[in-house]
Amino acid sequence: MEKHSCRTCRNLEKERKEVMEGRLKGRYRYGCSGQGSGYVCGFLAGDEDLETLSCGLWHGQSERKTEKEAQKLEKELGESLQGLFDRWNEWYVRGCPEGKETDGVYLNRLRLAIKGLVERIEEALEESRFPESYYSPLPPEIAKDYMADRDNLVRSAERALYQYRNSPDYLWLESYMNGQKGKSKEMEKAAVFFEHGKVLEEAISRNQYLLMKQEIRQEGILAELAKYRRTVLQKEQKAARRNKSGQKGKKDMSGQFTLFEEKAS
Repeated sequence: MEKHSCRTCRNLEKERKEVMEGRLKGRYRYGCSGQGSGYVCGFLAGDEDLETLSCGLWHGQSERKTEKEAQKLEKELGESLQGLFDRWNEWYVRGCPEGKETDGVYLNRLRLAIKGLVERIEEALEESRFPESYYSPLPPEIAKDYMADRDNLVRSAERALYQYRNSPDYLWLESYMNGQKGKSKEMEKAAVFFEHGKVLEEAISRNQYLLMKQEIRQEGILAELAKYRRTVLQKEQKAARRNKSGQKGKKDMSGQFTLFEEKAS
């Protein structure tokens, strides 16, 4: 009896390989014609890890399905395929929630996943069991630079830029930097926050839609700006307390010298 794993599954497509970056650097995953993502359900450090991966869409060379199993698979594949079509239609109109790539790139990846799942259905099911979504036309290949809902994207970017530059922390930053002289580490850090506004403004003026989409997600930089403001104010408060303490010490010493001089005379 075949062990259920990605290694023995007919859905495995080793000719398609995605090498990961970032925190998953050094790992990779192969293509899968069964999964909605188009890839196997885990990341690999080596091909031997395929033995440890498996999912409910496993399709072995010698598998035999009961009627109940066939109905279950028919339902799962039909729902998965319909879900991919629905996602493609939504992203085409509204854009992909992710912003690392253009919407065109994401849509074409979905298209490949749909194509792979259609082929999976043809292999796994009898024609009489093909789900309704199987007969939907394959979405067209989209230009790589395609971005959905551009007008709304521009409005969102303009609104984000206005909100950023009128936020209390940004207004404080402008006032604070106007009072600084020369170069310092604080000024170098502050330049990062000014640069964000410049980049977003330039993206709007040049119709750089992907850059707009990336820069309007500014919750992170707003949080960093608020943290920067707190740090600067805390440093100023500590410096003020030290100065006050130093001045008090000088005053006390001055009084002691006066008393000593009076006694000496």
